[in-house]
Amino acid sequence: MEKKYMLHFFHERNYEPQSLQAFEREAVQAAQAGATHMYVMDVPKRFEEWSTHPGDPYPNWGMLQTCLFKLVVPRALEPYLDADYARRNLELVRRRSEIVKKYGMQAAVVVIDPFYLPEQAYLDHPAWRGPRCDHPRRSRDMYFSPCIDNEEVRGLYYEAMQRLCAEVDIGFFQIITNDSGAGVCWSTGLYNGPNGPEACRKVSMADRIVGFLQVLYDAARSQGRETLIDITSDIFGYKAPEASMDAAWTSLKPGQLVTGRDMHGKKPVYHMLSDLIEHVRPMQTLPMTVDFVRKLHAAAGSESEYIKAVIHRSEFNEYIRILDAYREMRPQDTAQLMNVLRHVAAQIVGEAQASKLLDAWCALDDAARIMSDLHFDNFIWMPLIAERVINRPLVPVPAALTEEETAYYAPFLFQATTEEQARDLLNIQGMDFVKGFTATRILRLSVLKMTPALERAAVLFESIETDDDAVRGKLAVTARRVRVLLCLSRTLSNAACYQDVLDHTRPDEQPAYSTEWPIEGDARISRLGELARAEIDNTYELLRLMDGEPGAFFPIVADDAHEDAFLLSAQLPRQLVQKAQIMLAHMRDVDKIYESKNK
Repeated sequence: MEKKYMLHFFHERNYEPQSLQAFEREAVQAAQAGATHMYVMDVPKRFEEWSTHPGDPYPNWGMLQTCLFKLVVPRALEPYLDADYARRNLELVRRRSEIVKKYGMQAAVVVIDPFYLPEQAYLDHPAWRGPRCDHPRRSRDMYFSPCIDNEEVRGLYYEAMQRLCAEVDIGFFQIITNDSGAGVCWSTGLYNGPNGPEACRKVSMADRIVGFLQVLYDAARSQGRETLIDITSDIFGYKAPEASMDAAWTSLKPGQLVTGRDMHGKKPVYHMLSDLIEHVRPMQTLPMTVDFVRKLHAAAGSESEYIKAVIHRSEFNEYIRILDAYREMRPQDTAQLMNVLRHVAAQIVGEAQASKLLDAWCALDDAARIMSDLHFDNFIWMPLIAERVINRPLVPVPAALTEEETAYYAPFLFQATTEEQARDLLNIQGMDFVKGFTATRILRLSVLKMTPALERAAVLFESIETDDDAVRGKLAVTARRVRVLLCLSRTLSNAACYQDVLDHTRPDEQPAYSTEWPIEGDARISRLGELARAEIDNTYELLRLMDGEPGAFFPIVADDAHEDAFLLSAQLPRQLVQKAQIMLAHMRDVDKIYESKNK
């Protein structure tokens, strides 16, 4: 059976929308790759979602998501939500859908729902209040999703879906829940555990989900749309059994999916996850081609009718090229998969240099697989941005830093608990993935283990010969990105080892003092000095590699006034200099804690 492709071109969410011209270029690529559906999301962030909750980082997660009410505000919600923002978003999605239709494809949409509403909506309409959906370690306020068993709430969703489908011909509509500000009443997947109003406590989860799905389904059909609708969550049954969900598919109609299953219990859509991308974040423009073609091959061998693939940015549109070549060459085994990649490499750099480019991709894959095997994934990389470890100084006494010294990074730390935890370099939104001797050692050794593979990849990208100036430039920036990834991995290693020393220091610790000679002193003073110097040198190397272009490497906010937990400032180069200078200014603070050498 010939597979049908749903393509989602991924872009880091910012405050300005992707231009329609850029979107159309991607639509052309999708159509040429044989796609039948293309995602017409995402919409720009809205800074007010965060600024109206001062000091609470949690809305940063929701700002990354699109919910139905960010596209259409039902009339009853107009006093509480930004209808102008929604109108702009709906017009953007409508125009994108017209572009998709122009190239013979259907629009695909993904939302996260039921998404939390402002508190005033619940004060005015108490029966609407559904479950608490925030994460207690990542929020300071409480956030509640609307109860989708409530008939008035269902009416809100019917109206919004109906108005959306009147404007946009949606072929595939996916709803994700129980994450990032959305949640379902009484689900075991809620971050605060099963909770919600008493009115719906006894409703089975299957009836709740299928009933909500039916509301959206009916709204789409009322506009003549034959939309395939899927409501799903990996968190259903993940933390604790959600028994009734196992048979929810038996209540479905044609065109309805729950957790991917249709009325026959089959999965018509294969969600192809190129996992290794998560092991090189935040460097999302690195071409993880080996992993992509392997995942594509697994998807092609499935019984699903559709393959949904996320297309990440890359310099040479490698993923689209791979889709084209795969459909043409129809590989059957690993050797033939490598031939697909070599074919694509030859398209980019010519036959004579193709093997070298393939070797570079394989070296990059080797490094990512080392990270993957050690669970060195997005949660480990996350502190670089969300805890600002990338530009945050490593100092012996974090509490001694002045407000002036912390002003450029402290407001953007994703920390909702105590100041003490916020000072912990590897406290990842209330979680310790790297803590203690063993975990720190594993992280440090994994960085050492993957370093040769990354260095080999960078050298290979740099060594490819071509007369095409544009190709040469793109290869050069790819090599720089690999070297930046090396710098970032060293920063994480240095920060973890530095924090481990601080964790083995008593809060009231003071240096012993003796005039005896010679005295070796406290080993911790030497260790912190070594780590600080290594990170200062590493910071200047990162600065050199960026060469004044932080946007070529990291998610950068268009307007510094809208810097948030997941977007860095364009002032990053200057901030890195600040980091190094602050570290130098505080290196002697160790003398106030540990016994110094006297030799």
